[in-house]
Amino acid sequence: MTDTGDKVSRLLALVPYIVNQGVASISETAAAFGIGEAQLRKELEMLWLCGRSSGPEDLIDLMFEGDTVSVTYDGGLSRPLKLTATEAMTLAVALRTLTDVPGADQGGAAERALTKIEAAAGQHLDADAVDIRLTVRDRWLTLAQQAVEQKRALELDYYSANRDETTHRVIDPVRVFVADGIGYLEAWCRRAEAMRIFRLDRFEDARLLDEPANPPADVTLADVSAGVYRPAPEHLLVELRLGPGWEWVSDYYPCESVESAGAPHQLTQRVTLRVANPAWVAALVRRSGGAVTVLAPDWLARDVETSAAQALAAYGEQ
Repeated sequence: MTDTGDKVSRLLALVPYIVNQGVASISETAAAFGIGEAQLRKELEMLWLCGRSSGPEDLIDLMFEGDTVSVTYDGGLSRPLKLTATEAMTLAVALRTLTDVPGADQGGAAERALTKIEAAAGQHLDADAVDIRLTVRDRWLTLAQQAVEQKRALELDYYSANRDETTHRVIDPVRVFVADGIGYLEAWCRRAEAMRIFRLDRFEDARLLDEPANPPADVTLADVSAGVYRPAPEHLLVELRLGPGWEWVSDYYPCESVESAGAPHQLTQRVTLRVANPAWVAALVRRSGGAVTVLAPDWLARDVETSAAQALAAYGEQ
């Protein structure tokens, strides 16, 4: 909104605000509207020239007394402004996002405000018109932080990219950290009986348990100063060609080399990276719909091609 638009909106809101206060404090009113006292006085003085007509009996009238102001004639602006359908929807989206945070206080202020807005807007607020989702990072980061702060165990379904599978685990959270824009939770994994680092964006589902986290007292936190994931030299070196739209792979996974070619909208990349499990490569190729190609090693390229052909044949038999 422009400065003029902000001023008009503020002027329309000031009169009902002051009327509701009866006698309003200049300093408190300025703070409520996020402006200085001098600016507030200047804008209020503008209201003396506003009304239903040019007649003095129809113009808004104010009375200043020390650090206070009151409205002696409101010019028909005594009722608070109503939200438009768009404004109500915007507030509802924000409030629903807050109430969707794992561990949010049920029946809290955000939920009560949302209930009031939905009731006031009625049929003008289509609850099904907007699909609201927290980003993966925000949703699970909040839950992970809560687990660490409250020292509670966490149950989760976790996707392992190396094995291309989802596993069910119960973990004892120890710390949360963010590296290269990615959130992680380091915890004692009861299934592996060892410390593990879990990427929050690979959580498929998670919930806090009503039991305390109980990691061994002598656990050692991982040194992530040089990066969270450091491929081992013995891991398989794979060369891939990434088609347009799949360059995110080189940002998401550590690569030993990246060569880009083509215009921005037709960008292709040739990357090499080390993988602990070739099954992950096969899964990536299947998901890409032909946009990702294995260039080396040859045996992996053949295996991926064969498995893809078998999958297509099985699909055709259905």
